[in-house]
Amino acid sequence: MEELENKESENKEEENKEEENYPKKRMDFRFELALFFILGFLLGVVIKTEASKRVTIGFNDNEIISVKQAYDFEKIKKEIAEKKADSQQVPAESQGETQEVNQ
Repeated sequence: MEELENKESENKEEENKEEENYPKKRMDFRFELALFFILGFLLGVVIKTEASKRVTIGFNDNEIISVKQAYDFEKIKKEIAEKKADSQQVPAESQGETQEVNQ
């Protein structure tokens, strides 16, 4: 009988402790949540400032001064096309010569 009463009193003590800790846990949760929001805000500000230094996409693109590139891609494309055309003509000419020799 005493054991049962001891268990009941222990259960009541645990419930009281949980009830006392509930506001503290809730306060800790809110504090941690606030810290996460602050951290997220600061991280967003840092990312935005770094991105604005590097990314040049937006409504004011026409105000950006164009920088001369080291490579002229149109010129490179033309050179590749010419080389490809030359390489296709050379085998065709050599095949025509071998056919003439065989005939």
